[in-house]
Amino acid sequence: MSSAIEKSECPIVAELSKNGELNLEGDFASRLTRIKRNKKSCEKFINGGGLPLLIELLHYPNKEILNVVLSVLADACVSADTRQRVHGTKIVAYTLTILKNVKLGDILCCRACRLVGNLASCKWHAKSLCEAGAVKVLANLLKLKCTSQTYLTAIRALRKIWCILESSREEILETRAIAIITNVFVTSKAAAAEESKRNELSEVCMKAMCTFVVNLDPRYRDQMRAETNVEGYKRIVEYCALRNKVAIKCLHSLCQVAECRPGLGNSGAIECVVGLIKENPLGSWELLDSLCLFCREAINRAKVRLNEGIETMLSILKNYDNKKYHSALLSALAQFLYDNQSISIMVKNGLLDVLVSNLKTMAVEVAANTKAELGTKKRSNDSLSCGNANSKYSRSNSGRFSLDYHPDYWLPSSPPLSSDGTTKTDESTKGKYSPVCTDTDWIANEEDSQEVASLESMTSVTAEVKEDEDEPSERVSRSGVNEYVNGLSLALLCRLTYSDEPIEQFAKPATIAPLTAYIKSTKNPMAVRILGGIVRNQAYLVSLITQGFVFDAETLHGSEQYIFEMCKLAETGGAVGELATLLIRGQESQKFVTAISIPFLIKSRDILRTLLGTHGGLALIFRVLNDRKHPLYEKAIWSINRLAHTLDIKPESVGKCQMMEETGNMADRGTNFPGDLPIPSTVTFVLDDGTTVDACRKILCQTSEPFFAMLEGNFFESGKPRIRLKNASREGLHTLLLAANGSNFHHCAIESLLDAVLIADQYLMNEVLETLTEISISSLNHENYSRAWNWARNNSCPEFRSCCIKNFLTAKMTDDERVQAFCNFTYTETFDEFLEDLRKMINGALCQR
Repeated sequence: MSSAIEKSECPIVAELSKNGELNLEGDFASRLTRIKRNKKSCEKFINGGGLPLLIELLHYPNKEILNVVLSVLADACVSADTRQRVHGTKIVAYTLTILKNVKLGDILCCRACRLVGNLASCKWHAKSLCEAGAVKVLANLLKLKCTSQTYLTAIRALRKIWCILESSREEILETRAIAIITNVFVTSKAAAAEESKRNELSEVCMKAMCTFVVNLDPRYRDQMRAETNVEGYKRIVEYCALRNKVAIKCLHSLCQVAECRPGLGNSGAIECVVGLIKENPLGSWELLDSLCLFCREAINRAKVRLNEGIETMLSILKNYDNKKYHSALLSALAQFLYDNQSISIMVKNGLLDVLVSNLKTMAVEVAANTKAELGTKKRSNDSLSCGNANSKYSRSNSGRFSLDYHPDYWLPSSPPLSSDGTTKTDESTKGKYSPVCTDTDWIANEEDSQEVASLESMTSVTAEVKEDEDEPSERVSRSGVNEYVNGLSLALLCRLTYSDEPIEQFAKPATIAPLTAYIKSTKNPMAVRILGGIVRNQAYLVSLITQGFVFDAETLHGSEQYIFEMCKLAETGGAVGELATLLIRGQESQKFVTAISIPFLIKSRDILRTLLGTHGGLALIFRVLNDRKHPLYEKAIWSINRLAHTLDIKPESVGKCQMMEETGNMADRGTNFPGDLPIPSTVTFVLDDGTTVDACRKILCQTSEPFFAMLEGNFFESGKPRIRLKNASREGLHTLLLAANGSNFHHCAIESLLDAVLIADQYLMNEVLETLTEISISSLNHENYSRAWNWARNNSCPEFRSCCIKNFLTAKMTDDERVQAFCNFTYTETFDEFLEDLRKMINGALCQR
């Protein structure tokens, strides 16, 4: 001790040491106490070499001196510099010796524990303490009946050691220090006389328990249950009910351990959490996340349902301002997929509103992404195709699946919410995939990109899509969470399609429109399954028909299946009755859309005859066809086409003139011209309008007996270079001559072809007639149907007139081409007559047995 004094520059140290050597019993303790109370004097003492003196005094058997020395050292070791200066001394050994000698009293033990806790803030001291047996000493101390202040400092010391030195945790477990702390927490009411001390001790215990439970080793959580009746959990719940922040945080930490949640549920935690959230829905994100975590086990889900936890979650979920909580809330609700009672509660409390809102957001986002991708490709002239989305949300390694679910609907547990309400992601899960989604779930289809423009006008709660100015990593993170929410929304929607009771809103346009838009853009299998579930439900059939879903179904991926399912339902007795009622008593708009939808849905001729004939459905269709401004005008055109196919209307061959009796080969006929006058090889026909057409006399004679008789026989025209030809158009005669010469005439207008057919028929040019007839019919298309029909009308050709209508009804065309063909008829003065022909043809086919 004297050698340390001699090196000291502080007179106080020298004086105390001198007095210490002479008499440690006198005023030494009082002098040291006065130094402790004066901050400047204490700092001067410590910095002047007082630390070695104090450390040596730790093994002096005087309680009064030890009390002051421990207090000064504990205060000094708060500083990292002081802790470094005492490194390598005997301070740890001396302090633990005091703790082992419990006969020294609570005060000395309390101060020694405080010193240990401050020393443990450094890793090297923590290691020295563990090697010296500090964990066991502190655990044994907590087993004794001590003051609350001693418990406080001992628990704090253990927590510090646990946090600083990872290698100490195994020893803490083996000594059951966590169980001992839990028992102190449970008995803290009796351990402290004053309310403030009791609350302080409880908070320190809970803080330590929060620290320990971070480790997922089952031994940690088992020791925190307390020895009997999970009293540790119950005490935590009691403090949570008082809105104690530390208790709430401790409860949240325990809830993240799956094996702890059943015990917490049996301790009243669910009732407490739901009650607190009802009082202040967003008062604590830990409470909200705890409630979500409780939904992962069947035993706790029942308690959540009975205590109105579902209603509470939905009330938060319906508020769009709480979007940051939607991921965890949807994940929690998804755990109730196979609980019919819970599903019913969700529906009554507006789950479908939330899901439809999410669906609208998804549809708009897909539309915006598709536009952005197409814009990028257009600018860069890239031919890259849209591929799978790069990121999918995956379950974390620490998450778990509820084992009572069918594999098709296994859903990943959502990650715990962070303090700002956003979900935490685990870097170790990159590259893994959620069972909610498949590899084809997010495929974008370039062909459907043009159809997404209308989505921008869709009523939606979503904000306008703006350019993302966040950092790339933030964009990826948000994208992953969004896709996770999307997957959950689709899974819940899919489940609702199998509800025991029909959900009226399911078949409303507000649901169907965004769902079909999303399917068009992504062909997502889950979305397709949802729509299929709606379509297969008889309860939704009328609603789907009256909103014109059948027309949208034609444009969807897998449209054949949708139409097939609706056809099966539509031809049942009840459905036919409902359709008849709509045609007779429905609102005007419902009547029209029902009538136009029927040809898409009904295949039975008898049912078609009843609905379209008896109940006036066909008249309604023709009313729409006669009004170009009607919103269903184009659909009515498609409907008539579909009806013609159903009624098996087919264009038959146009009747040709009977072949004349064979008269031999015209080329072999001899000429019988009068006299020896030279006969010119070309004949000029003068037509009714005064125009002329030159023709080869020889070819006409070879191909037509009437022309042979006219040009080479004994008629007046024989041998003349110019002959008058009646009832023939210039274009028709020119086309006929091209056909007779074997020249190309396919480019000729349909009227010219048909005029040529008439001339060929009149002059018995059978081979040319057959060729011209075939070419005329094959030349019919959406651009000339109206002209061909008008030609047939003007030339009194009823067979060809009927042929034009049947070709218009049944020929393969795009929807736009069919609309264009019909509109061409409306531009003519004979449109009413055409419409009457169309009506008679449909009625005739409809009435056939």
